[in-house]
Amino acid sequence: MGKRDCGAWKLNEKEKNIFENLWRQAHKVFNWKTHHQGKRGTARYRDGVRAFCKHLAIHYQSKNFKNISEKHLKSFVEESIRAGVSPATIKTDLAAVRKLHSLLPKTRYKLSRDNGKLRAEKRQTVGVDRAWRNSEALRASNLAKSMGRKDVDWAIRCARTMGLRIEEVTALTRSQIREALTNGYIHLTITKGGIPRDVPLNPGAERVLREMLTENEQEKIFIRHGRTHKQAMKSIQNWIGNHRELFAENEHTQDTEYIKKMGINEERKNLTFHGLRHSYARWQYEKSIEKGMTEKEARQYVAEQLGHGRDEITRIYLEKK
Repeated sequence: MGKRDCGAWKLNEKEKNIFENLWRQAHKVFNWKTHHQGKRGTARYRDGVRAFCKHLAIHYQSKNFKNISEKHLKSFVEESIRAGVSPATIKTDLAAVRKLHSLLPKTRYKLSRDNGKLRAEKRQTVGVDRAWRNSEALRASNLAKSMGRKDVDWAIRCARTMGLRIEEVTALTRSQIREALTNGYIHLTITKGGIPRDVPLNPGAERVLREMLTENEQEKIFIRHGRTHKQAMKSIQNWIGNHRELFAENEHTQDTEYIKKMGINEERKNLTFHGLRHSYARWQYEKSIEKGMTEKEARQYVAEQLGHGRDEITRIYLEKK
């Protein structure tokens, strides 16, 4: 069981009253949308806190969040592991509980941020080859063009040559592209976390951006009349999901040396749009190493291009252990 099924936990009347009291306390202090962005993130934090409330109600009859300590977190982790909850889910649950605890005034104990002390397993997110191969991206683009889906072709090439997320691609405008071609870099303002960043243009990026200007006249490139931004993203993602068997390769036909060097498991996951960012990250990393950067410097450079600052996330994109 990867995700937590809170509904499967049965409470008696006393436990139910304690749970409802704890849940009310959580809602008084926790602004879910402010402290974790996006619907999916908000739902996950809510699920984590709800699960912890039920654990406290069942095993400790605790009535006040201010009194929780390390022993409560450890017990929660141990029960979660026994229930088959995935390490990634446990990690997010703990983050939600700690965030809530940090917002409470005059708490009795300080909670450690070290998951190792709680015996929570480390999240297994590296070691699998998620990146698209050049041949796969080329076949996908050609297939999209043959089907009249220029939006899919452009989106794939933008992600492959600039490392853009799907929401960053579908937000591109003609004005933004004209400015990018003049300045030599694309300035992004609609990003994850709302932090603007500049991505230098390479020849492949320039080609696709010029093509988008030439073959499209509307200001919002990917949003046709009657279609929302979310619908534009979903349409591209659905196309990849519905057609990937026509362009995905099952066996490793290239990048063998890189795969061995990075310790990547040769199991391939289903190709997704996000996997194109993995391809871009790998490409930029290798180019940086060739220019004489150290591995740490190369990872930092890749992190800047991807729009985040955490080395552990860069390692995931590079599939580097």
